[in-house]
Amino acid sequence: MFLVLKKESRLVITCLLLISLVIYWYGFLNPYISIFYREQSQMFLFDSDYLLSYLRLPGGLTAYIASFLIQFFHFRWIGVLIYLCLFFFLYVAIRATWKKFSIFNQSFFAAFIPGMLFLPASINMLFDPADELSLIFALLGFIALAKLSKHRFYYLFIPMSITALFIIVGGNAIISLTLLTLSLFACHARHAELVSASPKHKTCNRQPQTTNPIPPLRPLMYVATGLVSFLIPIIVWYFLYLVSFKAVCFALTPFRYPDTELFDARSLAWISIIILPLLGMLLRNKKIKKKWTIVLNTGVAIVLLFYIVIQHKPDLENNVKMGFDAENHRWESILETGALTSINPLRCYYTNLALQQTGHLADKMFYYDQIGVSGLFVEMKDHFSCYARSELFFQLGWINPAQHSVYESMSGYTFIKEPNIRNIRRLYDCAVMGQNSVLAIKYEKMLNRTLFYKTYAKNRDIQADYPATLTMRNSLIRNMPAVLETILEDNDHNKAIFEYLMAWYLLERDYEKAKQCFDRYFHNFSYRHIPTHYAEFLLLYKRINQLDDSFYEKYPITRELRERFDMMDTLVQSNFNKMIKKTLEDNFKHTYWFYVKFPLVQVQTTSKDEKYIY
Repeated sequence: MFLVLKKESRLVITCLLLISLVIYWYGFLNPYISIFYREQSQMFLFDSDYLLSYLRLPGGLTAYIASFLIQFFHFRWIGVLIYLCLFFFLYVAIRATWKKFSIFNQSFFAAFIPGMLFLPASINMLFDPADELSLIFALLGFIALAKLSKHRFYYLFIPMSITALFIIVGGNAIISLTLLTLSLFACHARHAELVSASPKHKTCNRQPQTTNPIPPLRPLMYVATGLVSFLIPIIVWYFLYLVSFKAVCFALTPFRYPDTELFDARSLAWISIIILPLLGMLLRNKKIKKKWTIVLNTGVAIVLLFYIVIQHKPDLENNVKMGFDAENHRWESILETGALTSINPLRCYYTNLALQQTGHLADKMFYYDQIGVSGLFVEMKDHFSCYARSELFFQLGWINPAQHSVYESMSGYTFIKEPNIRNIRRLYDCAVMGQNSVLAIKYEKMLNRTLFYKTYAKNRDIQADYPATLTMRNSLIRNMPAVLETILEDNDHNKAIFEYLMAWYLLERDYEKAKQCFDRYFHNFSYRHIPTHYAEFLLLYKRINQLDDSFYEKYPITRELRERFDMMDTLVQSNFNKMIKKTLEDNFKHTYWFYVKFPLVQVQTTSKDEKYIY
């Protein structure tokens, strides 16, 4: 055993290092995208109808098995273990396959390449572990096909096996068939070399030196068998499946996704399983010294690791994490995560929501980067942003748009798996808050058929887990500030709606509307003093409208804040240069005044902005 390990020392060390990388990648760097989000993006049900829904597409059985495994991603380290097993079995299957192409004579790293490429692919929100699982099955299928080709009736058995394989692994049967074709060419090439070297050698079967047992007999029969096998997807699609030809041919391959590019990680992982054996065939007779073999393997590993590192998307991971934290009311965690994330609408959106829920939106909003109203109400661009948008509406008690956003999220999920745990839980909550017992019972029954969410409905507390429902005259959202004004009229003691409406006007620099809103509703709430940003706005409003100091009788603002505003006002009106801007940034960056003077994005302006410096 020790001698074997010593002989394969480079392989053992490489394997241990890569296993550590896989654990770190899934367990620490990307757990929310690759594990928690993946588990929430489906809902495995224990019933026959759910199974039949998968069998309507080729590869459905593999996708069903993958879905069964994904539900255990509910626990982080079980998810990491499942990914690690997929990585290991893919490596073993590839190593067993590529030995037939002599690619392992001088390489200890090549078989890790497809599995490594799946690391950056797995942090794409459309990634499905069924992609890896189907490739493992496809490679095992090739090994079985290679053995069948020794049989005298291979021209019958191979098409039948390809049919079964196509139903199991979908479009990945193309890989099995392509590898089989390459192995036949390799066997014929070796046979030709042996015949030219020694007339006594007549077939591959009589040569103990050859590693491929496939007999190079009847080439025309091989060609005919191959053509028939390649036609199988068309035949099966015509008689068995009621979906588009593209959906059938590319089922469970990277090319089934609408955003697939030829050179993204998913496509490269898939293509490498074919390209590398082809290179192995072409370089089979090339002799490379041992030290150059180590250099080449190490160089390929470094390049691949560099590619993986630059594909990492920490901002995406953080955005997903903030979404899960919002569901679980971990507001402080959102603020900490947001501080580590580059400026983007979702970061601002979740940060502002966390500030409002912790009672700091009016005091600390501009302590964080703001990009206008797109950081208050995120636009619905895809299924993730649709669900994120529903979070705010749900927390505000605005049920209809919360429910609508979830439906929009589900409609964007039709090409993956739908329904899913995250959306069904939110729909159940909306039904309870809307007192729709029929829908609530429907969604509760669906949750009862899952493994880990059977008790979700029973554990929900109407008083503790649900916000107060808003009184609504009209649930349509045509103009956001107008509908917020209407809602605030009917819910004039709802502090969250008031703060979001004020935030909208402040971000848009609509001073008159902000002043009207403040005067009308501020006294309804138990603020101990005028919040910092509101006071900053009022000082700015006084400056723009050139009001006298009697203004302070109605709006008591501390002398300290008034002096700070005067200081900034003096600096802004002085000869502007880099030093003054640096002074402004050091002393006033977290003020509403700084946001107005130096916005990160262009915002709506009023006519008075043209006359005055603000």
